[in-house]
Amino acid sequence: MRNSLLVVLVLLTMNVYSQKSIFYIGSGQKGPDASITLAELNLQNGEISIKDTVNNCSGPGYLAISSNKRNLYAVSADNKINAFSIGSDHHLAFQNAMSSFGENPCHISVHPTGTMVYTANYSGGTFSAYSVAKDGSIDKVIFTDQYRGSGPNTKRQDRSHAHYATPTPNGKFVLVTDLGADKIMNYKVSVKKNKLVPNPKQPYFTSAAGAGPRHLVIHPSGKYLFLLNELTATVTACSLDKDGVIKEIASYQTAPQDLSVGNTSAAIHLHPNGKFVYVSNRGYNAIGAFKIMEDGRLEKVGDVRQGIQIPRDFNIDPTGKFMVVANQTKNNLVVYSVNSETGELSFLHESVDTKEPICITFLDGK
Repeated sequence: MRNSLLVVLVLLTMNVYSQKSIFYIGSGQKGPDASITLAELNLQNGEISIKDTVNNCSGPGYLAISSNKRNLYAVSADNKINAFSIGSDHHLAFQNAMSSFGENPCHISVHPTGTMVYTANYSGGTFSAYSVAKDGSIDKVIFTDQYRGSGPNTKRQDRSHAHYATPTPNGKFVLVTDLGADKIMNYKVSVKKNKLVPNPKQPYFTSAAGAGPRHLVIHPSGKYLFLLNELTATVTACSLDKDGVIKEIASYQTAPQDLSVGNTSAAIHLHPNGKFVYVSNRGYNAIGAFKIMEDGRLEKVGDVRQGIQIPRDFNIDPTGKFMVVANQTKNNLVVYSVNSETGELSFLHESVDTKEPICITFLDGK
């Protein structure tokens, strides 16, 4: 009888826990009030509640979580990367910080093994890779690369601007976007040797001139890559082979071309089921949905705009039920429900206030 009661109690606890999804919010706010925010999404109704804030670094913009869910990494406005341990209660404890080896770090990611961390420095035009200690703290820098290039957009492409750095799902390669030079830099990774080298099969991929490649996502199959171009507001579908070679398939507009306001694309994310890809636009102020076809091409599903203002980032909870949109200048979050069969989005509500949200990272998601 006692064992039966114990089983029921465990199942009830698991059910309650499964109705919540934990996520962290990165902020562009600088100064003593700058914080990383711990939040909770109710998976029954899409309501969000704030649980905690951590004030250890200025402008903790972009965040990344290790695959074992024990550590969180953040870039900061003082040109550092920061490591935190994640407690059993999901609260963060500061571990250490290290130079980003470049000005204005804007993105950070973790190798699938958890043994390396990567960062892209926008203003400095550099890429840095670090080894990670056993406790998840940052150990030392193991690789840096200074980019030199430019593009036809003289205002935004006067020099190289590294904007995004991510490993491939199999961990064999790391891809870094250079918005200023219209390139994706391509590296081969050796985890055993703790080493990166330019991919001998393709040291870099060149996008359309003036496109300004900003962020990218890689399909769970590892066969396709979707590149979001900030300056032309386009998404480029590409193939990705076993040698890490990228080839363009087709490009698609993510916003109307006859807009009367300035517009730049911001974020791109995949639905957890791998069937849809979503992009955000600032100026047009929308989230666009695309269906991923079997050959990697895209088909537009539609745009949503209600409650959205300068959506610097957004993300989809691990169950695929809800999308949380970060309104950078409106200082709040917006929640949409997601139809996992059609990819369509439906407005639910404007949610909690939070200062300059620019990154949404789910603990159990991407």
